[in-house]
Amino acid sequence: MANPQLSSRYSTASKDAWPGLVQPTRPSSASWRTLVSMPILVGMLGGLVATLFFYWVAVEGSAVPQHPHKVPIAVVGPPAAVAHLAAGLERGASFKVLAGTSDRRAIGLVEERKADAVLDLYSHQLQTAPAASTLTSIVLEQMFSSPTSTLHVSVVAVAPLTPGDPNGMGLMLFLPLASVLGGLPGGLALALLTRPRKPVSLADAGSRLLRTIVYSGLIALCIASLADWILGYGGGQMLTIWGWATLLVCACAACAEAFVVALGTAGFLLAALPLLFFGIPSAPWPAPWNWQSSVFRVLGPYDAVGATADGMRNGIFFGPASDIKDLLVLAVWVLVPVLLMLGLGVLRQGSKQQATRAALASR
Repeated sequence: MANPQLSSRYSTASKDAWPGLVQPTRPSSASWRTLVSMPILVGMLGGLVATLFFYWVAVEGSAVPQHPHKVPIAVVGPPAAVAHLAAGLERGASFKVLAGTSDRRAIGLVEERKADAVLDLYSHQLQTAPAASTLTSIVLEQMFSSPTSTLHVSVVAVAPLTPGDPNGMGLMLFLPLASVLGGLPGGLALALLTRPRKPVSLADAGSRLLRTIVYSGLIALCIASLADWILGYGGGQMLTIWGWATLLVCACAACAEAFVVALGTAGFLLAALPLLFFGIPSAPWPAPWNWQSSVFRVLGPYDAVGATADGMRNGIFFGPASDIKDLLVLAVWVLVPVLLMLGLGVLRQGSKQQATRAALASR
């Protein structure tokens, strides 16, 4: 039988002999609550959602560009020949034939972004528009140059890409990828480095938004300058890139800043998911959305990245095309975080004024 006094003396001697020994303790309930606190839980779930979303986008985008969907082609020629050709091209809803009354009218459809190529049956000429869709040009050239084709045509590019960027992928790297990667971290940094994090008044919110606009313009100017220096998009093309990049960077930075201010760092996911993980793959480059899978084809035009890429392409290569829809989409992406930031400023200002009146009344 153990001696209680001996055991107590031995335990005391051991503690005195090893003063640096840390005795194991059972974790308290408070430490477990700290380990699984709400911010950590939200961050872990947000990371899981972002990973699954990115995986879904990658799988969905793997089908691009295997299945064209109603790609518009203007065809000029005798009505019977046009109808016969349309029956073959529109099989499976791959292409959509637009009958042109003349070659000039058909070229006008391309310039207005209503058609991606022109097939003139009178002159046996295929007039492609690589600036509108490189994939349409490649597929049609291969189709009519194959040995099984009964129609042999000569190929002429009516809307070529810039010589310094023959595939258009360089411009894709500058805009929208550079704009998103410049806008999202910038907005996050502006939100985290500003003290207090939430605006205290309407004037404070306005000054923060003005700072975001200036930041967006400077980042976009750097992007446009690099596009001019490296790829040769100079003159009016550089100004076009600067303008559209400013809108996209402003949308990205404002979304990131406003959501982080309102919801904390977890709010950054609300901007990163649609703009980075979905917006970049849905950008209509090197071909429009009708070459993309169904999800991107339907939702891509309403993403800030997709609208900017489409409007930028029109501004550089297709002057007669309308940019109203793209501008409206971008306006919504900018106005939502702007109104959120201004609303937070108004609420904080009202709370401060109410507290001041209550303090004066209690005296």
